[in-house]
Amino acid sequence: MKTFSIHHYVSDLKAVKSKIFLSQNIISFLEQGEKIVHYADSKTTITSDHFAILSSGNCLITEKLPVNNDYRSFMLFFDNAALMNFFVKYTTIISEISPKPNRIKKPFLVFEKDAIIRNYIDSLKLVQLKQESFSDKIIELKFEELMLHLLEKYPDEILSFQLKNQEENSDYNIRKAVELNITNNLTLEELAFLCHTSVSTFKRKFVKLYSSTPSQYFLHQKMDMAKALLLKNENPSEVFYKIGYENHSSFSKSFKQIYGISPKQFQLQNLII
Repeated sequence: MKTFSIHHYVSDLKAVKSKIFLSQNIISFLEQGEKIVHYADSKTTITSDHFAILSSGNCLITEKLPVNNDYRSFMLFFDNAALMNFFVKYTTIISEISPKPNRIKKPFLVFEKDAIIRNYIDSLKLVQLKQESFSDKIIELKFEELMLHLLEKYPDEILSFQLKNQEENSDYNIRKAVELNITNNLTLEELAFLCHTSVSTFKRKFVKLYSSTPSQYFLHQKMDMAKALLLKNENPSEVFYKIGYENHSSFSKSFKQIYGISPKQFQLQNLII
């Protein structure tokens, strides 16, 4: 199953009622008609003036009601990993939002379309028309564009939509702690403490999330950062400090372990090229 996908749904049937289990999250931009969504304990009606975000892992019944014999909806599907990635990537922004006491997590959100959203839908359609030509990264950026707009305009609602079950929340906390501390040289004990887990649990979850041991993951992440800085012609004697090494010698040893040559040799080769 892809992380992201875009679909255009059209129907001319008078009324369609469907039982659905959502294996992915959906952002549904209703263009014509009405949609009634029934959950176990709630119901909402969506019109062409609205769009909705529906969370995965829920069973629901939808009723699609056409207008003038036409029902049209444009949908962006995304999985929980995409949602987790967003909250990890923009943790700094999110941390500046004042928390709302007793925030209630909701299985769906409904918003009115504003001018930005209407323009956004048009741009997303262009991506969908040539989806095979667009990389997943571009679709991910379109997803982030929408989520950032909603986070700014509806912060409480978007934060209420964070991952639901405890396992996913635990994974989110681990990813946030790891990816925000790549250059800070925290020990496994310290990272586990930040995530409210034991070291053994942290290691097990880490391998599950990253398909790598912590030592290998941090080594490759730091070397990727070093490579990018060297390609910007930064001095190797300054790069080691920026990526969290205590001395140039240990940095050079690690770099040569991954790339087979010293940082200086790597930089000279690329400058010549």
